Amino acid sequence: MDRRKYFLKFPRRLGEILQTICLALMATSMAAQPLAATDIRATNSNLPSLADQKKWQEPLPPDQEIIHLLNRVTFGARPGDLERVRKMGLNAFLNEQLHPETIDDTAVEVRVAALPTLSMTTEELAENYPRPKQAAKFQDGQPGQRRPQGSPRPMSGGMAQKAQSQGQMMADIQGPRRVIMELAQQEVLRAVYSNRQLDEIMVQFWMNHFNIFAPKGADLWLTTSFERDTIRPHAMGKFEDLLLATAESPAMLFYLDNWLSATPNPTYTGNPGQRTGTHAPPLTRSAYGVWRPFGRLGGMARLSRGPFGQGPFGFPPRPAPGQVRKPQNQTRRGLNENYAREVMELHTLGVEGGYTQKDVIELARCLTGWTIDRPQKGGGFIFRPQMHDFGEKIVLGHEIRSGQGIQDGLQAMHVLAHSPSTANFIALKLCRRFVSDDPPPALTARVSKAFLKTDGDIREVLKTILTSPEFYSQAAYRSKVKSPLELVVSSVRGLGGQTDASVPLLQIIARMGEPMFQYQAPTGFPDRASTWINSGSLLTRINFATQLAANRIQGTEIDLNGFTHPLDDGSATQLVQELSTRLVGGNLAPETRDAILASMNLPTGRALAEAQPGREVATATGLVLASPDFQRR
Repeated sequence: MDRRKYFLKFPRRLGEILQTICLALMATSMAAQPLAATDIRATNSNLPSLADQKKWQEPLPPDQEIIHLLNRVTFGARPGDLERVRKMGLNAFLNEQLHPETIDDTAVEVRVAALPTLSMTTEELAENYPRPKQAAKFQDGQPGQRRPQGSPRPMSGGMAQKAQSQGQMMADIQGPRRVIMELAQQEVLRAVYSNRQLDEIMVQFWMNHFNIFAPKGADLWLTTSFERDTIRPHAMGKFEDLLLATAESPAMLFYLDNWLSATPNPTYTGNPGQRTGTHAPPLTRSAYGVWRPFGRLGGMARLSRGPFGQGPFGFPPRPAPGQVRKPQNQTRRGLNENYAREVMELHTLGVEGGYTQKDVIELARCLTGWTIDRPQKGGGFIFRPQMHDFGEKIVLGHEIRSGQGIQDGLQAMHVLAHSPSTANFIALKLCRRFVSDDPPPALTARVSKAFLKTDGDIREVLKTILTSPEFYSQAAYRSKVKSPLELVVSSVRGLGGQTDASVPLLQIIARMGEPMFQYQAPTGFPDRASTWINSGSLLTRINFATQLAANRIQGTEIDLNGFTHPLDDGSATQLVQELSTRLVGGNLAPETRDAILASMNLPTGRALAEAQPGREVATATGLVLASPDFQRR
């Protein structure tokens, strides 16, 4: 049977079957093992019952250990991964993933190289992909080509979009939207195809930890450099290096307004026309002790709406001829506490980390003058001594003497990076990501100790988590609910599918609640089941399973032909078992399997192979993808 012709007749009743049976399955599963504590205050009150404590001490069987490790350090097992890890051993596989530099990833780099914005500087992005209001109309998606006068505008709207090919849809997305879309495409492509799976997980973990809201003004162009030059190179390195890199990132400086922060009482006596002064190191001393111009990291938007209206990178627009512009220096001058507060509460110490409002103010004073050079010409991080507060400060009880300049911020960041509160906070977030929504306090304490002992070595901290008895316990097994991105990527990987990660797939991820790089609050997406499991998102997940099984997602395709051959006994039971082996390692819960078989109402024996195998395989695939066994990791 021609599979393409068959799928045009894909039964509409599948959606009803999925919604009915999977809602019941998910509700039953969540009730049996509640993952979603709705009260955020309960996140640190880990008071497990006696039964829960015993589960943390019960080890997993060998095959489940492999499945569990694959579920946590990859975006889902691909066909053949289980056998490969079983052959090489858990420790060898984990060691390989902990050292991504030793893994050849040429194949995914070739795919990513097809996205032109990813290799551009921020200045190039701002020039080639300006806002539509300021840009000339483009044709065929090529920057710099004006639409000929009198030529028809591109089609828009739902009906027109359905009529367009995938290439036409992509060509219609221009300006900064194209920049963010290609960055999101890269994240999906790397998650699906990269062999450096743990490294990709950590990149996305830190992107969420140091969250940037890309649609905010110039961050439309700056987020690409933030991911490429700030997060990705440090995802498996030392936490202090990562923290300092984010503090010097133009994207973070702009997002949390620190680029505007200046002392209201300047005392700098050097030459204001110079970038160096008697109290400050030359120009831009990097977080790693290397003197460099920061050209690659920078690049500001040329035309964006900022705190002071429309103009280059949020500066006021040029006045019209004859117009007198009111001086803005008095408006801009002043201490801004936004970044100082968030770096303590969200990036290092945590909300209960023991800091006070006085500490926030003192840290903000330390970071005055950390700003952006030549924003309208694509400059990067720069320290401006004329904006800095050179007075004495005290941060978390540590005295920072006067007259140091940029060293104030470097010293304060060092204090934060080595604080026991920071170790506890980062340990908790990593344990929550890799172990459980509410990890056992004993494990968090050991991980925190490893953080302090290794000077914040992220690789060693991960090793402590991923080799712990708690990680390989019954309590941790399938205790996490997949985020929308994890669900989509694991589905494609598990079925051996192909995707270009273009608009339709990105829209599905967004509809399930995870619009990439568009979480407005600096907290980032919460990593708890309650974030992803609700009536609206659950139905969207079910619809995704239906569409993927029927090959109805443009740009993404799975090949079910391998399941259309006659099975050994031709039974529906063996079909579901084969799907569960591929998608969940053969560990489909008996109640889930029975519910799927009952809802399919399939013939038994050889009649299945003689009937409509494509229809039955697609139905069964959609049901397994939407089952609670696959929705968890």
